Amino acid sequence: MSTVYEEAPFGGETVEAAAPAQRRMSLDEQAVSILERYWQAVVGRWLVIAIILALSMAVGVIVYLLTQPQYSATARMEISRIQPKVTNLEGVQVEDRGRDAQFYETQYNLLRAHSLAERVARVLGLQNDDRFFAMYSGGSADAGSAPKAKRSAGEQAARLKSAASILLDGIEVDPVGNSNLVDVNFVSPSAEFSAKVANAWVQEYVQASLDRRFATTSDARAFLEQRLNQLRTRLEASERELVAYASSRGIVALTATDAQGRSAGSKTLVGDELTALNAALSEAITERITAEAAMRASVANPNAPSQGTVASLRQRRAELAARYSALLTKFEPGYPEAEALRSEILALDQSIQQESGRSRGDAEAAYRSAAAKEAKLRTQLDGLKQNYNTQRSDLIQYTILEREVDTNRQLYDGLLQRYKEIGVAGVGTNNIAIVDVARVPGSPSDPYLPRNILVALLVGIMLSAAYVIVAEEIDQSLRDPADVQRELGLPLLGTIPRVDERDVAAQLRDKKTHLYESYLAVRTNLSFLTEKGAPKVFMLTSSRPNEGKSLSAFALARLFGETGASTLLIDADMRNTRLEDLVEGSHGPGLSNYLVGAVQVSDIIQRPEGQPFSVITAGPTPPNAAELIASERFRELLATLSRDYAHIIIDAPPVLGLADAPLLSRFVDGVLFVIESNVGKIRVVRGALRRLELPGAKIFGALVTKLDGRNSSYGYGYGYGYGYGQGREARQQGAAGQRA
Repeated sequence: MSTVYEEAPFGGETVEAAAPAQRRMSLDEQAVSILERYWQAVVGRWLVIAIILALSMAVGVIVYLLTQPQYSATARMEISRIQPKVTNLEGVQVEDRGRDAQFYETQYNLLRAHSLAERVARVLGLQNDDRFFAMYSGGSADAGSAPKAKRSAGEQAARLKSAASILLDGIEVDPVGNSNLVDVNFVSPSAEFSAKVANAWVQEYVQASLDRRFATTSDARAFLEQRLNQLRTRLEASERELVAYASSRGIVALTATDAQGRSAGSKTLVGDELTALNAALSEAITERITAEAAMRASVANPNAPSQGTVASLRQRRAELAARYSALLTKFEPGYPEAEALRSEILALDQSIQQESGRSRGDAEAAYRSAAAKEAKLRTQLDGLKQNYNTQRSDLIQYTILEREVDTNRQLYDGLLQRYKEIGVAGVGTNNIAIVDVARVPGSPSDPYLPRNILVALLVGIMLSAAYVIVAEEIDQSLRDPADVQRELGLPLLGTIPRVDERDVAAQLRDKKTHLYESYLAVRTNLSFLTEKGAPKVFMLTSSRPNEGKSLSAFALARLFGETGASTLLIDADMRNTRLEDLVEGSHGPGLSNYLVGAVQVSDIIQRPEGQPFSVITAGPTPPNAAELIASERFRELLATLSRDYAHIIIDAPPVLGLADAPLLSRFVDGVLFVIESNVGKIRVVRGALRRLELPGAKIFGALVTKLDGRNSSYGYGYGYGYGYGQGREARQQGAAGQRA
């Protein structure tokens, strides 16, 4: 921590004062963390915390004894995701495995649906069961309600909704880990009723799922039936229009169909006859050309028509003759085989003769016949061509009507196929199965004593934590002396134990007491404030009365006097003096007498018997103490005394509510601020410090007084206030603890 040295108003000494802006500690310098602070708060309030915990656990036991037993029954189901396709046609719904979470969340919400609760209540007849309502209202529900036969439809509906709401309050849907299993729990005051409702719940859920699926297929089937009727009517109308048009135009269609029932192509009778007549004409032309060629050949060579035939017959006769001659060389002419050859040769001779006798007239007759046939076919073909050309314009409209008939037939057949598939859509495997039915529980699930006690303990811990936090924030008293540096930004110059002021003189005379050692540490710390040692003129003040500043001023004056330095103690608290109780025999004129000009300086300085310091008492209480302190006479008094004394200690009035201390702070080298532990509020102390800093007071540090056993958990106290003077061993243990 950086310090500044400023010239003292008396004696020219420089004193070390902590600058207000530089008194804040870094986090590394904090003596106690926030967690430790609250732990100390818990330790300091352990009795209240114990009472809160005990009361919480007692309430938990009382609640356990007064709570009506509740029985839980569980039924388990398996819900598998299936795609609700209406038909096998693709495109009805795309497979999406990423939507499993959405699907199961939907099923869980359906299990908690009010409509399902109403189904269960209706199946079990709970709307007419007065015992059911009495079980959930302490036996008084529906005590004066009308009998079932006299209830109106509105009353029945209201009771059904009320029963469904009661069931929903007791139902719990619990998915089993990362699986398709779901547990349905129902809790009620009756074991049998819990099992009954749990089983009915899962059964009605399965039935409701089937009903929804059947309703879906029924709606689709009704829609398709309507569309089929419309398409059937349209198909019949288009077919009638096609037939009527063909009849009116004289079109005889020869239409073929493919495997799907569509028209493969439109043919008419005229077109078919034209094709056949054209083929016959081609054959007739071929025959006429052949006959004409034969006729011309017969004119040029009379034997030409049969020359080829005769040549083949003659070749055959030559072969037979050669064979006959060969046989005659071996056998007689009457040999059977030779005789047969001779007969065949004679027959061939007759055929050759007949074939050679054909005339030219045969060729001409054949030609005339072929030409006549060709001419006839040409005449018929010309007539069919004229008829076909007339029908071609009619065939365009006929084709349009035929295409419309095909389109309507295809739509009708497609919807008819889907209608057939929908008929069996709801017959497939159900995606919901009941794995385990609910059994009647043998023991209640609630209340459970260990759980009640644990919950009560947790509630007690939370209440205790809230109490500690609120009390700590509201209290703001100084319990940890380290807060002087952490919260106020002041150096901690010493900690003083709580003592009986009647024994102060005795304890200060005994150098082995905690009180003496504490003030000795304060005197030592003060000796490091300036380059020449302890400050020459300083005052002790506090935020309010009775915080131990007068005792501290007296003790420091005694300890400074024991060093051999001339020390003067001035009681400037003229409204409420306490030094007269500590300094025996301090009577006579005091500070107020001098400030009003009634006496001289030498008249107010006293040397108490047995004390190593001089003292100026407060004197009679003046009506205007602040004006006296602010006077120039008080400044002159300090200037005069500072020439004769090495240390001047002033017991100043409290800061809050009075103007004396801020006025006095202008005339001294610095201020030692006294704070009473466990009582002094941090907020109040901050206000007092601000009042002192306004006139420019130099605050050396703080002195925390009246520590006792409540501060021991912070590392301070070590038995303070628990029997001083109880022996050498106790004093040594306390001193060792304080040094630690």
